[in-house]
Parts: sequence; C-alpha cells; structure tokens
Amino acid sequence: MAGSAWNAGGLHDNDTSAGVPASGAVTADELQQRRQRNLQRLLRPRSVALVGGRTLAPAIAVLRRCGFDGALHVVNPQHAEIAGVPCVATIADLPQAPDAAFLSVNRQRTVEAVRALAERGAGGAICFAAGFGEMGAQGLALEHELVAAARDLALVGPNSNGLLNRLDGVALWPIDTPHAGRLASGVAIVAQSGGVAGMLLRDRRGVQPALVVSTGNQTLLGPADWLQVLAQDARVRAVGLFVEGLGDISALSRAARVAQQRRLPVVVFKTGSSALGAQMTLTHTGSLAGDDALFDTLCERLGFVRARSLAQFTETLKAMDCWGTLRGRRTVVVTVSGAARTLFADAGAEAGLEFPPPSERMAQALRPQLPEFAHVSNPLDFNAAYSGLTGLTLENEPALRECFRTVLTDAYDVAVLHADWTEFGAEGSPTLRAWTQATREVGTPAALVSMMPENMSAQAQAICRANGLACLQGLDEALGAIAAAAAHGVRDTAAAMDVLPLPGPAAPGRNVRVLDEWESKRRLAAAGVTFAAGRRVPAEAVLDAGSEIGFPVVLKAVSAALPHKHQAGAVALNLADALALQQALERMAATLAGAGIVPDAYLVEPMVEGALAELIVGIKSDPVFGQALVLGAGGVDTERHGDVQAVLLPADDAELARALGRLRIASALSGPVRLAVCRLAQCVARYAQEHRAQLLALDLNPVIVTMDGQLTAVDALMQWQDAA
Repeated sequence: MAGSAWNAGGLHDNDTSAGVPASGAVTADELQQRRQRNLQRLLRPRSVALVGGRTLAPAIAVLRRCGFDGALHVVNPQHAEIAGVPCVATIADLPQAPDAAFLSVNRQRTVEAVRALAERGAGGAICFAAGFGEMGAQGLALEHELVAAARDLALVGPNSNGLLNRLDGVALWPIDTPHAGRLASGVAIVAQSGGVAGMLLRDRRGVQPALVVSTGNQTLLGPADWLQVLAQDARVRAVGLFVEGLGDISALSRAARVAQQRRLPVVVFKTGSSALGAQMTLTHTGSLAGDDALFDTLCERLGFVRARSLAQFTETLKAMDCWGTLRGRRTVVVTVSGAARTLFADAGAEAGLEFPPPSERMAQALRPQLPEFAHVSNPLDFNAAYSGLTGLTLENEPALRECFRTVLTDAYDVAVLHADWTEFGAEGSPTLRAWTQATREVGTPAALVSMMPENMSAQAQAICRANGLACLQGLDEALGAIAAAAAHGVRDTAAAMDVLPLPGPAAPGRNVRVLDEWESKRRLAAAGVTFAAGRRVPAEAVLDAGSEIGFPVVLKAVSAALPHKHQAGAVALNLADALALQQALERMAATLAGAGIVPDAYLVEPMVEGALAELIVGIKSDPVFGQALVLGAGGVDTERHGDVQAVLLPADDAELARALGRLRIASALSGPVRLAVCRLAQCVARYAQEHRAQLLALDLNPVIVTMDGQLTAVDALMQWQDAA
C-alpha cells in the first residue's frame, strides 16, 4: 500500500460552513481558538470519516449502535467497502471535509492523514497510533511533524483509544463497548489513559458516562481544552479528569472559571506525580512543597474535587451526576445493623460529614414506630427485622415509608439508606421503594450505599438511576463522595470567581546560581522585608563589628557554597562577648577550611531574643505549576515539623490568610501577628512575581516571632537564573 494513497494529493475547496481554512499567519491564541471550534465539530459531527483497514469493522458497528445519523465514509485504497460502508481511495476523494475522523493506521500514515485532513478543513481527528513522543527522540521528532501537519485541526492523541459521545450519538472507538445507547445528560470523563477510559466504559459500579474520551499523548489538546468546551454544555452534569500530565496550567485556570460559572463539579484523579517535574532540593521550600502538595493547592484554587483512588473517582462522579452538589454536610444514615451504625459514624467523621442528633420533636414522633429496644439516634438502626408489635418489618412498605418520612422531618442535606443485600426484582424491595418515596416527598437528596462494593447489584443501580438516588459502593468511597458533593456545594462561588488567574511556569533560563545570604538579604530588604541589622565584614573586622553592634551576637560565614550553614558549622549563635566571638570565628574558619571552603566574608548580626515562634516563608518554582509561596513552621528542623502550606501565585490576602490558618503553629500566633505574617508573605509573593523569570527558589528561614509580636527574618537564601 503506497503511502501517497493516504494523502490528499493537493488542496481542495474547504467546506466553509464546517471549518476555517488553515492558511495565513495566525497567532498562537487564534490558532487555539480555531482548535476549540473544531473540537466542537469533532464532538458533534455531521460527517465522519474512518481511515484504515478491515479492523475498522468494530468501530463502524459501535458508531451505528450509538445512533449516528450523519454522513459516514471510509478511506481505504484497497477495498471497495468495509462493514457495508463504501470506501474512497484518499481523503481528497471525500465528498466533503469531515467534521470528525478516526485514524486507524500506522504512525507514518497518521501524519500523512492528519496533513490531508487539515488541508481539507476537517474538524478533528482521533489518532489511534502509538509510537510518538512516548518512544524517545525518534518518536518525538515524528510528533513534532504531526503537530506541524495538524495546523488548526482538533487533534486527539496520538496514542488515543478514541471518543464515545452518548449525548450526540457519536462513537469514534476502535472496539465494541456495552455502553453505546443515547443519554440525555450525564458525566463526561476525560482520561489520558486509553486503558482507564476503556475500563470506565465497562465498569460494574454503574457510572454510565455520557461522554468518554481517551486523550493519549495530549500533543495539542490537553485537559484545559476539553474542560473549556464541556463546561459550556448544559447536558454535562459533572466532568471527571483522569490525568498524568496537566498540560497548560494557565489555560486550565481559565477553563476552571467557565466551570465555576455553572457550578459544574470537576473531579480529578492524578497519577504519575513523579512525571510532573523534578524537585528543587537545594532549598527547604523545594523539599517542603512537593508536586503532590502543589496539586492539592491547585485543586483548591480551581474548585476541583480531588479523588485519591480510581474507586473514589467513580463514586464521586456518580454522586455529582445524581445531585450536582449538596447544600451542606448534615447527613442522616438509616440501617438495620448496629455495627453498620458505628462504622458509618466513624467513616463519616473521617470524611468530614456531620451527623446531627435527632431533634426532640422528631424523636418523640419516631419512638412509637420503632421496637422498644431500638435507639433513636443518627446513624439510626431502626431494627425492622425485630419489630415486635410496631409492625415495622422489612416487608411493610407503608410503615417503612412513614418511619422514613418521620426521620426526614429534621432538616438534612443528604439522606443515606444502607443496604448490603440488593439482589431483588426489577421494582426493588419494599424498603428501597419506601425510601425512594419518602425522600422524594420530603425533597432530600438521597443515596443507597453498600459498605462492600461488590454487594451492590445491577438491579439496584438501575432502580436508583431511574428514581434519582445516588447508588454508591464502598463505605469510605461513598462517604467521601458525599463529603465532596457537600464541599463543592458550600464553596463560595463568588469568592472563587475572584481568584486570580494562574500564569503557569516561566520559561527555563540559564546560568543558575545561588545567591549568598548577604546578597539575598540586600535584594529582599529593598523590597520591604525586615532583617536583623547586620554587617558584612572580613575576618579581621569581625571583633570590631561585634563590639559596635552590641553583644550577644550571631556569627555566620558568607558564601554561595553554604546554602545550609547549620549543617556546615557556619553559624554560631548567642555569642555573649568578644572572647566567645573570637573563639567562634577560629572554630568556624578551621571547619570550613577542612571542607575546602573559603568564605567571601563574615556576617555579624544582633542575636534576636525572646522567640515565641519560628516560621519559614519561601518561594518554590515548579516546572508545571509555576511559582508557589510556602508558609510553615521554620527553623533547622522545618522538614521534620511537616507543618507547611503552599499557595500558588499570584494569591490575594484572603488566600494567604486561609493558608496560614491551616498551620498548627498558627494557634500560637495572635491576630495582629497573623496579619503581620500575611503582610510579609504578600511582600515576598510580590517580589517573586516581579522576578518570576529569574527567581527559582527563596527561603526566609527562620522568621522569628518575638514575644512583643515583631517579625524578624534572620536568614535568607535565593536561587537565581538569567532569563532566557
């Protein structure tokens, strides 16, 4: 099969109603806007072209089963038809520029086909082939060629398993799938992994996604592009992002703003954190604010719900699909197991849910309906299997309904029925019917939860979907999903909309170097940071400097080769007189000489006494997330404390105050001191933003809070680079 057979063979007239010609010089923003429009064409195509051989038959079958009613064409130069669809020899022979294409050819022919589609003015293409950037230098070179060929094409992949859109009856998927029927609304899942996308289409947890896309290498379209488009579709009730690489953080923050305008839940599960960027270990801030901590900060900043496991991901999406979000965390649990009552209470507390005790009015009304040995409580074990004279049995649907209605007279944000035995007929059990009727009549968002995931039947899932109940599986996952819906519901959307956009990382620079303490302090002092008043002097002037400053003093060696002076013996504290200063100087010089270090000078400073607390305020530059400000408990053991918060920059005063308030050490700080710490943090943040192209890392450690509430930074370190 000749490679030229897959090419367009020359420029053809574009279908101007469907796309925008790629000719002419355009800016990067204009090109991205064109891709966004073409992505909408790809998602809702009027015409589809499949490029490949006989292996396209399953893809054609799924497309038909989805109910696609637009124009369908196959491009293959060797066959007259495939699976009943007539073939044309080349992309140039297609009767119109397709809105969507599925390319099931090898990587070289994929590049040729993409070029031909772009020249025709096609909308988008799914690139099934692998062997590009994930395969090293040769594959990366081919990927660059693919990008150049794509122009404004909405290119998905390469290494993508495809797209299934049940909202519009479109399947660009290489294999058969059990979920292909049309849906009016539902969750959309964007998965970088094709394997995970396939698993989510075959899962037995009942997610029933309305749209699934495998994004593969994300060469041109990343999570931000998909979120931007999907957030504008009112039929999408929640978006799930399964990511390995986040792509353009700045674009993601803009897309998140579109989702926030709709209060659209976005659930994220990230894997492969080690691929997000190398750690900066030279400074404390680099080791304290690792990639995972910054990802937490990003999710909070953008209003995303972070899932910690694939099971948590699916259960949270199911909850969001059912309810959207919840008004709050007030939860009631009803069960027929005393042990389950305790298990739900423990797991709910861990998840951050609230279990308000029954009101006196509700308890008085409920008491006569329960067996005499049942306790009116929340969680409630209503002991229906042992009802005695009350008539409250698992088969007495009217009595169960009245019991549940009574429980729900207290105002709850969500109501949970526990059942780990859900094998019943198409109409469900009397208990489930009573629960459905009661929660619907009262208007309380409700769920059916099995503590053991495998104990939830397909019948129960279907009944819950039909009746507006969230069908959640696994105790921790279910309550975590409820807590996530509650947290998203109580989030202050107005405040979220005011969050400053994220610029993402600066371009890599050159000539990376460490600035010594004196130079770091000199630059930061000019920006408004307060330091202990010290003097930089040669060795022979150390005693005079100490006498002029006044004892007790601190002696430090000044050298860019000493980022951690305590570990190198380059710091001497609380020197009470000239003799102590002289002896410390001699010991320090000898120790450093033994390590092959000759200090540039020495720094003599007054000893800051009466310390109430020690803090660290720093900057970390991450190759994915950009700049982050780090706040925490400081001192030589700052890593051991583990009391640290990170804030992506830029950040406003309220965000810095929230981060400070989450520190354990904050309880030791008065209100005025907290304000002073926030002012210092904002000062450092402004300096970092003004020099974001040059500043890689910064440490103020420790910043000493004295008994009188004053803040003094006694050490500083910066890592710097020249802008590219």
